[in-house]
Amino acid sequence: MDFSVDSLHNIEKDLNAAFNFVLKSAKVGDAEELNETVMMKMHKGPLINCVEKLFGLLKSNIELCRSAAGKIDRLQADCIQSKTELIALQQNKLDTVQNSVRKEMQSWSDIVQKNCEKSSVPSVKSVKQVVKSYVDENDRSRSFIIYGAKEEKNEHTPELVEDLLLAMNEEKKHQVLGSLRLGTIKKDSDSVRPIKVTLGSADSVKEILSKAKTLKTLYGSYAMFSKMYLAPDRSREERIEHKKLVEEMKLLISKEPNKHHYIRNGKIVSVLRG
Repeated sequence: MDFSVDSLHNIEKDLNAAFNFVLKSAKVGDAEELNETVMMKMHKGPLINCVEKLFGLLKSNIELCRSAAGKIDRLQADCIQSKTELIALQQNKLDTVQNSVRKEMQSWSDIVQKNCEKSSVPSVKSVKQVVKSYVDENDRSRSFIIYGAKEEKNEHTPELVEDLLLAMNEEKKHQVLGSLRLGTIKKDSDSVRPIKVTLGSADSVKEILSKAKTLKTLYGSYAMFSKMYLAPDRSREERIEHKKLVEEMKLLISKEPNKHHYIRNGKIVSVLRG
């Protein structure tokens, strides 16, 4: 018998049925009345039936416990594997940061050696800024932003993200580490706060963003996602630059409607419509 919630409910029903059968066979109304004297008065046939039922239930319970133990062992193994992968990911991130700082320090050292009079030894503050800048950039590479997702009271953003990936056929391919709304709720405002989603790797983010255009084609039970759009997790400077590009692209669209305009790799691309 495989361990599951349904199997536990079934065992409970069978135990209650066997319990009532024993009470009925012993001609008593409660378990407290069931004792050795009562059992000795029972006929051989009903007593055998009671023993057979209880033995069958005992066997089923043993099989259920064995199945449950197996599943617990597998869950523990999966948990250990996940922890090992997380530790390896954290160590890799730390090594990458250390290498980046080492390169920056070497670069500063070279400048000092070439022009000692004009250069100065980097301060602790500047080193911390380099580390923070790199860590922030690395974190953003593993995140993307959802715009246009209707905000509900007491909502659970992980469920929304799970449904979104399901609609894109990406729900089993990527590890979602977390999700949250950005900014604070503004009173008397219809603006919807975007959602930041963090995945296990930058490659996962790239793959999802490459398929973001499929959201516009969704319909039926997934129609709500057709009004949303996905974007990279940009820094403040990158958002300002991207906003400028969008404004420029809008002007091009009005001036050259016969062309298809889009932004790629920080530049506006225009091609004739087919």
